[in-house]
Amino acid sequence: MNFLEFHRAGGPYMGIISFMGLLVLVIAGIKIYQMVALKQYNQKLIGLIRMGGSFAAALGVLSQIIGIVQALEAIRAAADISPEIVMGGAIVSFYSTIWGLTVLVFSLLIYYVLKEVIKQKMSGNN
Repeated sequence: MNFLEFHRAGGPYMGIISFMGLLVLVIAGIKIYQMVALKQYNQKLIGLIRMGGSFAAALGVLSQIIGIVQALEAIRAAADISPEIVMGGAIVSFYSTIWGLTVLVFSLLIYYVLKEVIKQKMSGNN
């Protein structure tokens, strides 16, 4: 399964989770530009990186729960359903959670590296 299939199979919230990941990268790019080109070291916008990753993870978990509830409703309505279909749906329900947690891990990594660099530069200037 390639990335586009994974993304499509994950459901409607995958786009929002991806948007949050892109937002984190844009904010990180702005901070890196400020530090490298402008020599500005401040904490502005840094919290948005962590918040974006946290929001993506929470949305991934929420998406999974919504998907599982919908699947259980369909199983209840069908009454007779094969275990392969149930397991296939259960596996797909994890895609958005995996993607949300991936965005969280990378955003936290970016957040703590940038925060540490800023802290060292600010303490070095005093």
